[in-house]
Amino acid sequence: MQVSVPGNLLLLGEYAVLEPGGLGLAAAVEPRVTVEAEPDSTLSLTGTWSGGRDLFWSEERPQSSPLAVEAVAACRAHLRSLGKRVAGARIHVDSRPLYLEGRKGGLGSSAAIAVGLVWILLTLSGEAPQPRTASRLALEAHRRAQGGRGSGYDVLASSFGGVGLFTGGPRPDWQPLRLDWLNPLFLVHGPQSVATAQAIECYRQWRAREPKEAEAFLSGSNRCVLGFLRSRNRREAAAWLERSRELGLRLGERIGVRAALEAPGPAARCVCKALGAGNELGLVFPVSDLDPPDAGLRPLHIAAEGPRCSA
Repeated sequence: MQVSVPGNLLLLGEYAVLEPGGLGLAAAVEPRVTVEAEPDSTLSLTGTWSGGRDLFWSEERPQSSPLAVEAVAACRAHLRSLGKRVAGARIHVDSRPLYLEGRKGGLGSSAAIAVGLVWILLTLSGEAPQPRTASRLALEAHRRAQGGRGSGYDVLASSFGGVGLFTGGPRPDWQPLRLDWLNPLFLVHGPQSVATAQAIECYRQWRAREPKEAEAFLSGSNRCVLGFLRSRNRREAAAWLERSRELGLRLGERIGVRAALEAPGPAARCVCKALGAGNELGLVFPVSDLDPPDAGLRPLHIAAEGPRCSA
């Protein structure tokens, strides 16, 4: 049995999605994490994880993967409520497509893995995964593995596929969207990887020091997201994306996490905005779909569907 799960990106709403009511535009993206399984008498997991490190996890050696521990625990509790149990299996995870030249590619590999593990564990145990239930279990596992942190946009994007409006909170919400003018999109990689957990901690410390300024940031970020979604064409959307970029630059200066990226080619032709918690990855949004940016950029392919399961 095999499950493939798309990566994910937050296009607008960085840091704001950590707050209750904070809005974000998120997308499921290609390529995909692959999770394969064969029935076995015990439960074990191997794979290529975290940019090339080999992984072996079993219930006798759980310390190697908190994410696997929490995914199994979440599925086990859910299945127990249905009078079922997690079946034994040899599971293999391949997350290499979501990494770039040995470094994390900023495409949400850990969230995609959490979704894939939940889907494969439920399916092997005779429970057909329902997107809402599976996403809830994956979100629970992912947050616990991260020490209770994480907005959940990444888990929901990989779970449902396509593009959606994310609303942050203890029980985050996902509304699927159709934006006919959204493509084409491109990615540009920044100078180095950014430690997301450290960046979030910097944001939280700033928020505690400057609550009024943080409230203004959240309000401004939500306006940018809604303005972008209500745009009728790429030119209107580019203006809102530029506002979001400027807001991110100011926040980056305040919290000490750089969010600046150089735009490829003339600035009038595209908006280049940092994604995620820093400047490790950027979105390049051409103002006109007839005037793409310079060659050499990585095209961004939105995944129309979430997990795909095959026997």
